[in-house]
Formats: sequence, C-alpha cells, structure tokens
Amino acid sequence: MKKLVILMSVLVLFVGLGAATFDISGEGRTRAVFANDASENDGSWIDGKVNLFLGSQLHENLNIKMQAEIGDFVWGNGGASLGTAENIKLKEAYVDYAINAIDAKIKFGLMEWGDRSGLVLDDSFAGFILSKEFGESINTEFGFIKSNEGWKYSDDDDTALMLNFGMDGNIPFGVYAFARFNSLTDDSNYTLMPYVALDFEPVTLDLTAFMDIQNDGNNTDFGMGGLVRAGLDLDMFEVTADVLLATENGLTTISPYYQNGLYIYGYGAHHDGLNLLWGEPYENNNDFFMSLVGGLKANISEKFRAFGNAGYLIDTGIELNAGVEYEIIPDLFDIAGYGAFGIGDNDVNNYAIGTTLKLKF
Repeated sequence: MKKLVILMSVLVLFVGLGAATFDISGEGRTRAVFANDASENDGSWIDGKVNLFLGSQLHENLNIKMQAEIGDFVWGNGGASLGTAENIKLKEAYVDYAINAIDAKIKFGLMEWGDRSGLVLDDSFAGFILSKEFGESINTEFGFIKSNEGWKYSDDDDTALMLNFGMDGNIPFGVYAFARFNSLTDDSNYTLMPYVALDFEPVTLDLTAFMDIQNDGNNTDFGMGGLVRAGLDLDMFEVTADVLLATENGLTTISPYYQNGLYIYGYGAHHDGLNLLWGEPYENNNDFFMSLVGGLKANISEKFRAFGNAGYLIDTGIELNAGVEYEIIPDLFDIAGYGAFGIGDNDVNNYAIGTTLKLKF
C-alpha cells in the first residue's frame, strides 16, 4: 500500500504544476504460459503488467515526462497484492529542454534509451542525453549514464559515457561509442559499434559490428563480433534472418534487450519473461558464440497474422516456434498465441505454450 501511496503522490505533484495540460496514455498486458524450466520441471502461471505514461508541454521549450510500471504481478501471489513482493517502478521521470542558444535538446532525469538492436542497452537509466542535429541529415547524441550508485560516501559507482553519431540519407549509417567505468572493481571497457542500414525494396539489410576493449585493472582483453538482420517484405509474406556472432570475450553490456525471435533461447515478441536458457551469451563469453535465426510471417488478413521462427545457437540448442496474432480492436486491443520447443545441447528439452493480451489506451 505504501508503494501505491508514493506513486499517487508523484502523480498529484505533476498535476499540481498548475494549469498545464497533461497527456495520459497507457498499456496493459496479461499473459498465461505453460512451460518447463532448465531442469524439465513443468509449470504454469499468469502474470500482468500496466504501464502508465504522463507528459506535458509546460513551455514551447520545456516538456516533462513520466512513466510508471506496475508489475509484473503474478496471479496468486497474495492476490497480486501490491504491498507484497510485486513491483511499482518508476521507469521515466525526466525533463526535456530545448536549448535555443546552441540549437540542441537535453533530457535529464530517469529515461528510456536503447541502441538500434538492444545489444548494449535498451532500458531505463538515470542521467542525461544531449542531442543536436546538423542540417537535415546528421544526428548526434551524447549521454551520461549512471548504471549503479553504491554507497553514497564511497567511490564505488558504475557509470558510462555514450556517443551516437548517425547520418540519414539513401544509405543511413552511424556509430555508437561507449566508455564504462566501475570504481568498485576498477573495471573499464570501451566499445565501438558502427552500423549501416540498406534498403533495396523489398529487401532490407541492417549491419552492426562491435569491438570491445575490456580492462579489469590487471589484464586487457579484446572482443569483437557483429549482427546481421535481413528482411524480405512481399506484402502477404515477410521473411527475416538474424545472425549474431561474437568472438571470445564478446561484448560488455549495460542493460541489453536484444530480441532474436526465440522464446526459450532468447526474448520473444509475445513473452520476454521466460528467459530459460538465454543470459546474454555474447557477453564476456569464454568461446566463440553464434546465433542463427530465420523467421516467416504471413499476413492472412488485415487483422490476422501467423508467424514462425527457427534458430540454432552454438553450444546451446535448437528452437522452433510458431504462433498467431489477431487484432480484436485495431490499434487498441490484440491477442497473440505461441508455442515453442527447444532441443538443448545438454540433453534437456524445453517447451512453452502461451497467450498474451495487450491493451493500449
């Protein structure tokens, strides 16, 4: 109950800013699943989550935004009592200010941000991002990310600097650069991640490479790899391919959310909470890592779609999945069902069968 009171107090604070007009929206999600775990124990559960978005333009140069996440709450855990182990989390609370003097924008506070593929970061963080456009085609971002605040009176923080340079045009390309420092462990790493997007309708090709220097205070290691995403859109059918490669030592991440189309060996579009045998295998890996995933989606009607994916992860296993998506009320209320089966290299077979209801308002 205390968490709910705190959340409502924050909302009252925003509303109490005066005669400002606020835009309120949200998203609710309920999903059910039958699955087994890495030890082949069978089980089932239902969970839910609600995201609330609140924003206001206080001045032509000043916006304020907030996002609160309630969940995931699992049905049956104390009747989903929000005062027990369930989460009410502030995902965003930031100010967006246009600096006319240098024709730039700055966001500071708690915000969501992600790189193109979610390989390094796709999550909420506290910090700031300064963005500036040069002409009509060049976009730049510089960010300070506070990954972890240890004891406030001790030099044990985890921080990162981020630079994103992108150029639009016939062939969009750019580069991400990250520098991360952990004062507690005296670790640091430096990441360079260039990318290029090719569009030869109906074929699209997205290429990302990464190079990562990792220093633990005594030794320096070097990892590298890349991601290739290809698509073929034939209106009624969409074909996709996802290839991720990483050498020994791989890539250092901050809070990634890379989706490869799988459910057991990755994050699936309709259930990202299974996470049975994923664990970011391209991060600080001991050996060469490879993930190969192919997908097919059929647009059967304006509201109804079917999809399937097949993937192989080296030293992990093979997964096959399929499902359907249906828009009950377009752009408002939809449902999806899926089934996945994984054959692990450790002689463990996993399955997941589930459904997800999603409401946007």
